[in-house]
Amino acid sequence: MFKERQNEIGRIKGFLSRAGYGSLLVYGEKNVGKSSLVHIASRGTLSAKIFLHIENENKDSVINHIRAKCIEAFPNVELPASNDISQLIKFIYENSVNQKIVLVIDDLAKLLSTSLEIKAFFLSFKDRFSKYGNIKFIGVTSTQGYNANKEFFDDFFSEAIELHPFTYLAASSFYPTALLDDKLSYFAVFGGLPLYNVMLQPQKGFAKNLKDLLLYKDSPLRMKIEADLRGSFTRKYEADTLLTILASHRFPHYGELKDSFKMKSPTGDFDYILNKLIEMDIIRKKSPIHFESDKKKHYYEFSDPLYDFFYSHVYENTMSDILSEEIDRTYESVIKKEFERNFLPRRIYDMSIQFLEKEASRGKFREEVMNIAPYFPDPRTLENDGTIIVETLSGNFYVMINPTRTVFENKTVDAFAHSLYEKQRPYKNLVLISRGMFAPNVNRIKYITYRMASLYSKI
Repeated sequence: MFKERQNEIGRIKGFLSRAGYGSLLVYGEKNVGKSSLVHIASRGTLSAKIFLHIENENKDSVINHIRAKCIEAFPNVELPASNDISQLIKFIYENSVNQKIVLVIDDLAKLLSTSLEIKAFFLSFKDRFSKYGNIKFIGVTSTQGYNANKEFFDDFFSEAIELHPFTYLAASSFYPTALLDDKLSYFAVFGGLPLYNVMLQPQKGFAKNLKDLLLYKDSPLRMKIEADLRGSFTRKYEADTLLTILASHRFPHYGELKDSFKMKSPTGDFDYILNKLIEMDIIRKKSPIHFESDKKKHYYEFSDPLYDFFYSHVYENTMSDILSEEIDRTYESVIKKEFERNFLPRRIYDMSIQFLEKEASRGKFREEVMNIAPYFPDPRTLENDGTIIVETLSGNFYVMINPTRTVFENKTVDAFAHSLYEKQRPYKNLVLISRGMFAPNVNRIKYITYRMASLYSKI
């Protein structure tokens, strides 16, 4: 799980090895491995370690948790009588004068929300203990938590590490011996989130893993989705409703989602549910290239591929199924076909963008930086199953992929390139990505061809 995080582990170890006061923020999307990374990187340190896991914003619960951790770390030191969070944090800081301490607070954003004064207290601790304390303070939070407290975090922390989900290439280290089609399918559903990928057993094959982890009623990831939503929403069915609507729309705008939601749940608080799902890193808001400042062009999509697949193809198809045999039949007759026809091509679209970004960073293309985003919220489809997915800001480099066909004959490729050149000027530089094989182009139209297998190689 952590062989692809060696740089980040090295940075944390280096931070912890330095003498004196220090502060580091680790942030990123949900399930990206933030907490586990800090635990792994801090192993072996001789400092007293205090890990505070802030699971909710209930002040009494947070205080009891901090007091218990302080008693565990300082069994022979009397705790302050005050039940104020700031005073308990101050108590930890003060003990760093006499011993080395590693203080980890996860999730720091939730702790900050329990008190209006706590940010000021933290800043006062920074000014005071940076001079003579020996505490290493690591804050852990989500991307949304970081964005909500960006000014404070940027002022308080001297260093920051942002964790991203693994790319298709890094994620494939979890299933290196899998067949190409299974690799594409694994990444399509489980994405680059370590929490999901570490559960995979590639020797079972994709279908068996999918059923065991997500489709059956007692599957661990299905139960996790349900538990996460029940823990965040009083009426879970309203969140299910919005997620199902999102799954059925292609690049929906705010108004489209709200209108559809109100038709199915007239009394539901749409804005609260939408914002909560964004906060949970399940949904994100995006804008197409050239229209970042135009709010009317903003659209919504799933940020977590597992939720995307679950609400696109599993949730409604298996709601009434109880027996595993019934779900098996539903998978073979419905889910498997929908996955291959609709979901996998859409995710290959995302994988292709990741691949092109990697190739661009290695100087593969003429332009030094490719600013990649959908050209319009709804990419323009072309003949022969082609879809334009990328335009650079300079407007002279375009990409087409062919995700649904396992074979794309060389003559068809060449004919398509000529057609695109003649009818859709100025598409003079094309990159085509396919699940089939290509031959190098020798005609007057210049284009680069890739096979999907190259997305899983370091070539």
